[in-house]
Amino acid sequence: MNNWRRRYLPVLCAAALCGFSFAQSTADEAIARGTRLQREGDLQGALAAFRDAVESAPQRIDAIMSLAVAYLHIGRPAEAIPGLRKARESVPRHQGVAYFLGLAYFQVHRYREAREELAWVVRRQPDNSQVRHLHGLCLLKLGELAEGIQALETVVGADPDNRQAVCTLGSAYIRAGLVDRAEALVSQRLRDDETPEASLIKGSLHLARKDYQSALADFERARIGNAALPTLHSQTGVALLYEGRRVRAAEEFRAELANNPSDFNANAFLGWLVQQNGESERALDLLQAAHSQNEFDTGVQYLLAQVHSSRGSWRESEALLEEVVTAQPGFIPAHVMLARAYAKLNRTERFRERRAIIDKLNAQQQERDLQGVDQLYDGSVLSMPKR
Repeated sequence: MNNWRRRYLPVLCAAALCGFSFAQSTADEAIARGTRLQREGDLQGALAAFRDAVESAPQRIDAIMSLAVAYLHIGRPAEAIPGLRKARESVPRHQGVAYFLGLAYFQVHRYREAREELAWVVRRQPDNSQVRHLHGLCLLKLGELAEGIQALETVVGADPDNRQAVCTLGSAYIRAGLVDRAEALVSQRLRDDETPEASLIKGSLHLARKDYQSALADFERARIGNAALPTLHSQTGVALLYEGRRVRAAEEFRAELANNPSDFNANAFLGWLVQQNGESERALDLLQAAHSQNEFDTGVQYLLAQVHSSRGSWRESEALLEEVVTAQPGFIPAHVMLARAYAKLNRTERFRERRAIIDKLNAQQQERDLQGVDQLYDGSVLSMPKR
């Protein structure tokens, strides 16, 4: 972010001074003071100085941008957005302003708006790996895996030593079920890398291979190096859960949510756990948070339907389960729960149709069992459709 600030703010200053009087010495002095304090590491002092500049000259784009970037530096992106939007409207062709606005949107989890701003910059700066990487992250956050992976592959192809991009791409491969590609990437780029980020990706790869012991060993190495690494607690929780260590898994999920309330797996798995303990209200909050992150995930739809059913909210359960059985027509538990919802809602004809489907699916399952066909086993912990 510092490189972008050095590159673009001087241009903004020149653009602003063309339209405003040089007599605004108070704003000039405040901007100079803020720049000096920021260089000296006094971020709060710099923030106050830039705020003085904006109060003295509310239309000065250089003052507005200096204040907005200062807010980003101290981790207050929500307060940067109004000024960045004003600057974006004033200098709509300025790529630096668009980048900072996209960055601020990303940091407050407004990923759709971030994607639009960053895509606009990428079209004008296709070789800018920093922007393309952040744009790829937005795509992943929005569940657009194929597009996000393509963006990250471009970044890694241009800069193979970009560990952050390599790790993000490896994580995206695993999330998309492209485990072989993730394994090849780790082998090529991270084989001898012992950083916490690399250990997290290696552990995630073991987790995808259902080698939980090796996954936990890698996660422990990552924890020793950086316990605050995003998704580390969440991934550790998943491995522990599939080993049957529910109490420890719940602790890890809570630790993840303390730092990252929007983590999908932590919300989904902890929601399932607390529902098993009869905490329907808490489960509802957690699963709705996961659902808001990915409303098309059939596993979360099914778990959320379970919670609604336990609360007697049959209409909500019905809508979710109809989506689940459409996406996973062979998942018998969803059909059974949907039949129950139809019965509770007095939808007699739909109930009968669903019972016929259940009978057919059960008969097919019995036939497979008699033939000795091995069934895929996705773990005994979560009764969820395969993701």
